[in-house]
Amino acid sequence: MKKLLLMLAISVVGFACTPGVSPPIESEISTSSYTHGKVVWHDLASPDPESSAQFYETVFGWTTVPYGEGNRQVWIFKNGDQPLALMAKYQTKSGTGEWIGSISVPDVSAAVAKAKSRGAAVLETPTDTENLGTIAFIQDLQGANISFIKFANGDPEAGLAKINSFLGLELWSNNPKESIGFYSDLIGYSTAKMDGMGIDYTMLQMDGKNCASVMQNPVENVRSHWVPYIRVNDVNDVVAKAKAAGATILIEPSPEIRGGTAALFLDPTGAPVAVQVYNP
Repeated sequence: MKKLLLMLAISVVGFACTPGVSPPIESEISTSSYTHGKVVWHDLASPDPESSAQFYETVFGWTTVPYGEGNRQVWIFKNGDQPLALMAKYQTKSGTGEWIGSISVPDVSAAVAKAKSRGAAVLETPTDTENLGTIAFIQDLQGANISFIKFANGDPEAGLAKINSFLGLELWSNNPKESIGFYSDLIGYSTAKMDGMGIDYTMLQMDGKNCASVMQNPVENVRSHWVPYIRVNDVNDVVAKAKAAGATILIEPSPEIRGGTAALFLDPTGAPVAVQVYNP
């Protein structure tokens, strides 16, 4: 497993997931209110958008809608009629893909400035994008990539994720204490320990509601990663579909891991994705 997990060690220098065109994202998913601190959007940097689109359509039943042409083309993933994420073509040094979650903040420029003052690297400065809002990308102190966003007219409706939609974001950190301090100070999170996980597991919360989680990176000599979770009905069925569609399965469903409800794999471009059955 360690050899496989080393495939997670990608290096991203500069980022380009903000759209060169303006697909109608904000107008389709925004509400009239904000849920600052929540992960409200996702971007996929893919070296092979055609392969990525085929994979997520096959495994999760998403549709992929292209916008623009040539090097300005982007794609929107939808679950039914609901936009979930934006995909842009991007070539990392190792040629692998990566999902980047976006945390809702009241002021993107202020968040980036504060992150930079605390040692984070700015991968893409705040950019105002029509039909989306303002977004920026950073790499935190432990090497994990994350973005900050402020939708123009409000965040997507809060609540339990639909099946085959993003459920949450989990930080595999090489220094959890430092990461928890960084994000707590930067975003204003409070923290709570989660029992019954078998490991030291910390929830990042805003107004008493879970926004993200942090755990010790289980693999040595691999930079920290934010790992996205997608809610599914049947984890074994999804893993079988993913395997058939070209994924590398890193963690199979097992009773020792969240009661057999979760799994982790790399999509065909090497982007890590976790899936979980979650029915509170």
